[in-house]
Amino acid sequence: MHRFKKWFFSLIKNYKQHEKIKLDLADVKVDLNNTKLDLADVKVDLNNTKLDLADVKVDLNNTKLDLADVKKKYYHILDFHLRKITPQAFLEIIEIHVSESCNLNCFGCNHFSQIAEKKFPDIEKFQQDMKELSNITKGLIGTFRLMGGEPLLNPQCQEFINITRKYFPDSSIWLVTNGILLHKQTDDFWECCKKNHVEIRPTKYPLKIDWEIIERLCYQYDIPLIFFNNGEAEKISWKFTLDPLGKCDNYYSFTNCSMANHCVQFKDGKLFTCPISAHIEHFNKKFSNEITKVELKLSEFDYIDIYKVSNYQEILSFLAKPIPFCRYCNVKKWKEMGLWRKSSYQIDEYIDLNGD
Repeated sequence: MHRFKKWFFSLIKNYKQHEKIKLDLADVKVDLNNTKLDLADVKVDLNNTKLDLADVKVDLNNTKLDLADVKKKYYHILDFHLRKITPQAFLEIIEIHVSESCNLNCFGCNHFSQIAEKKFPDIEKFQQDMKELSNITKGLIGTFRLMGGEPLLNPQCQEFINITRKYFPDSSIWLVTNGILLHKQTDDFWECCKKNHVEIRPTKYPLKIDWEIIERLCYQYDIPLIFFNNGEAEKISWKFTLDPLGKCDNYYSFTNCSMANHCVQFKDGKLFTCPISAHIEHFNKKFSNEITKVELKLSEFDYIDIYKVSNYQEILSFLAKPIPFCRYCNVKKWKEMGLWRKSSYQIDEYIDLNGD
């Protein structure tokens, strides 16, 4: 009996243990299923993380590209400003007015040619000045732009070309023209250009000019014909706003001016850092009257006289510095005015009368 009881109780005990094991196994099964679900979630999370990392990588690459663009942009700006205030190794460009006036009346011309009276440089004085400039520079000047105004208005245009080549045999010579009178030039003109290796550099305006005739003439005489604005007739007008009170920051105006220490002007034996200062006389003559009473005064410190310098470096250093006249140029307000338009010969092409 005792053994039976012992056996019976052992059965009950084993049964309970088996039931407990079943329950434990069920819990383990649930845990395993939950683990599978967790692993699936982890897998999803990992895939999402991979996608996020891929997006981050794309963002980083885009950031690198953006930073490269920013670096390029600011390098260009820095380079622009440094070139303004760094003396050139030699004068790369000199612009010379063969004619002060023009036969094309452009709005807001920065050479004031549309309001200039008809006037040509004295040929003998020009030869004297070019000889002196050659002596000082040893003939080391990159390019001469013979222009205006419209250079072909001057009946002695060929003489100006001959003199320029005589004293500067290694420089480039550009004849900068609007092209209106090119087809009317004689064979002597074209032979002169060919002999002196002149490049014809017209700007295309929205005018009726037979450029095919001009192209054939240039081809016939083997003369380069290169358009300033890539042959596009959609030329833009600009407003170069001036401050008659002269309250602009000289340094800012100089370092942000596209012309300063680049479009150097040679006039009456003097070198100017820009066309506005060199030709302001036309503005003053037109508008310094009893009605407008505006005059932008030029001083002896706004140019350098080639007959008073000791060497080339003195000229190059002068041209790389702001001049007193810079105070009149409100460069912050210089802006495009849309497609090319004709001048109305009014002062508001240069001055903001309403203070806008």
